[in-house]
Amino acid sequence: MTGELLGGRYSMLDTIGEGGMATVYRARDGFLERTVAIKVLRPQYASDAEFRERFRREAQSAAALSHPNIVNVYDVGREDGSNYIVMECVDGRTLNDIIVSEGRLSVDRTADYSMQILDALDHAHANGVIHRDIKPHNILITRDGRVKVTDFGIARAVSASALTETGRVIGTVNYTSPEQARGAPATAESDIYSLGVVMYEMLTGKLPFAGDTPVSVALKHVQEEPTPISLLSPAVPPEFERIVMRALAKKPEDRWRTARSFKNAIARARQEMAEGGKRAPLPTAGAEREALPIRPLHDEHNITRPFEKTGEAFEVQRDDSKRSQREPGPEGARSRRLRIWATVAVLILAMAGAVFGALHAFREWIQVEEVSVPEVVGLTLPEAEGVVRRNRLALDASVKRYDDKVEYNRIISQDPVSGVKRKVHSVVRVVVSLGPEMVTVPDLFNKTEREARFELEGLSIALGEKTDGYHEEVQPGRIIQQQPEAGMYVSKGSRIDVVISVGPPPPPPEIPLVIGMTLEKATETLSALGLQVGEVTTRFSILYQEGTVVDQSPAPYARAEAGTAVDLVVAERNREGGGSTSYLGSRRFAVTYTVPPGPAMQEIVIKVIDTYGERVSYGPRSHSPGDNIAHVVEVFGPGKIEVWVDGRPVRADDV
Repeated sequence: MTGELLGGRYSMLDTIGEGGMATVYRARDGFLERTVAIKVLRPQYASDAEFRERFRREAQSAAALSHPNIVNVYDVGREDGSNYIVMECVDGRTLNDIIVSEGRLSVDRTADYSMQILDALDHAHANGVIHRDIKPHNILITRDGRVKVTDFGIARAVSASALTETGRVIGTVNYTSPEQARGAPATAESDIYSLGVVMYEMLTGKLPFAGDTPVSVALKHVQEEPTPISLLSPAVPPEFERIVMRALAKKPEDRWRTARSFKNAIARARQEMAEGGKRAPLPTAGAEREALPIRPLHDEHNITRPFEKTGEAFEVQRDDSKRSQREPGPEGARSRRLRIWATVAVLILAMAGAVFGALHAFREWIQVEEVSVPEVVGLTLPEAEGVVRRNRLALDASVKRYDDKVEYNRIISQDPVSGVKRKVHSVVRVVVSLGPEMVTVPDLFNKTEREARFELEGLSIALGEKTDGYHEEVQPGRIIQQQPEAGMYVSKGSRIDVVISVGPPPPPPEIPLVIGMTLEKATETLSALGLQVGEVTTRFSILYQEGTVVDQSPAPYARAEAGTAVDLVVAERNREGGGSTSYLGSRRFAVTYTVPPGPAMQEIVIKVIDTYGERVSYGPRSHSPGDNIAHVVEVFGPGKIEVWVDGRPVRADDV
């Protein structure tokens, strides 16, 4: 399109970028004398009127957004079968280009970009607009570091369309939220999740989830937790990591509920980092409970002191004055021996008590209570966790696999099986279903039945019901429609119904000449061509037998769609009451006339002057300029045919 004039005002200068959905051009607005960017959607996204209307509405919603961090939308149009959007031309790079060239970004730079993106999302959400496709490719960074978010609402228009580009899921699967991956409508929390993925990529240089196919990546968004940022980028502060990981919560209600609260959390974290970590860490989701104080294990009031080995521990304090008066003798020696034996006995009893207590504890340990393992097969994982916990057992649900018969997140099998006795706190290992294995439906448009069947068999899906349909451009024998549509997720073993082209539709039938036929015969003739008899009126005629068609509208030989109603005028009985009369020497002439330029509506009359005098054969009827009139008249003997427009003759033919 370079060098062309679009919409009569935009001179296409050069190509800025090209993606799966559109090509972006730099152009010059000849009316306002400014440089603009024009995104031209690919033709496959705009083949029906419903999509064009949807695209127009979404573009209008985006145009209503006015914010420094949102790319302005100036105009929307359509030319040569392609829809286009005229936008602000931003001098800068996409965030994707920056990440590819520089790798991981600093925490401060990530925070700065993210806060500007959140300002844009806060404004859009407040105006009822959900982006649905937040990704680095849709985020522009100017030379002075200003963020410009683009493509608001376009993802909605395209995803709702019946047409999808080959091999491409609308909305980038690497950045899609779990609820979008499940097919649920996108919300403001979905945009917050997508931004969380973008922040993760800025901080680590990697996506949180990767896979060989879009389906595998989408399933990871639903089922798996990302690798902690600290393992990939140890320099990221824990409080900043918690902010990002909260945005990546699987449940929308566990994320930041608004773009503004998300931005405020980032601002507080930046302030904390600037102050050297003096402030307390930011709370995470569900952690707003007041923390309990922790008492020190030792303080001056709570210290376990050892007994001091003094004489006071073993004997009563003696009076030194009396002791000095006693003399050593047999009694004193016996008394000392008794005290020693008493001490030994006490020690033996203490040791015996300790041994007995240890044996009792060991016996209690080896004789743990046993419980019966409950049945959890068929339960959902949360249900199984509750049942196992109530039976004082533990659950290991680390093994997961695809299963065509067991619903997602339900238990396929368990070990040990139900009814078996196990000690309390033993582990019950289960296998959790991932549901049927999903595949992406390929685009079958313009493929032959054989080509489609071969491609589907490679994905373990089959060709379903086949019906015929007309198509102006696709040659017979090739697919023109499919259900489910390309890009959707289906389970293996599913069937894809298709519509196969039989070529262009046949031209509409010509309206036959039924003047001179009986009403019954005229009805039969019209019905055979898929036409209907419309209003039937009568007119006195000296030329035609009673019940014979003397006029019709639309005129004979014109093209008409099936089901078109043809109004008929039928001859009524002779005024003198006579029966049918046959006239000799009559001739029929086809009169054609094109209504000339002039007033919006013009009154046309066709007159015949012959042996029987002057009569009106056609009209008066109102027509628009350019209408083609075809009418058959019957002339008896020498005569003249006149065409009148708005009460004045414009043509006379002698016959």
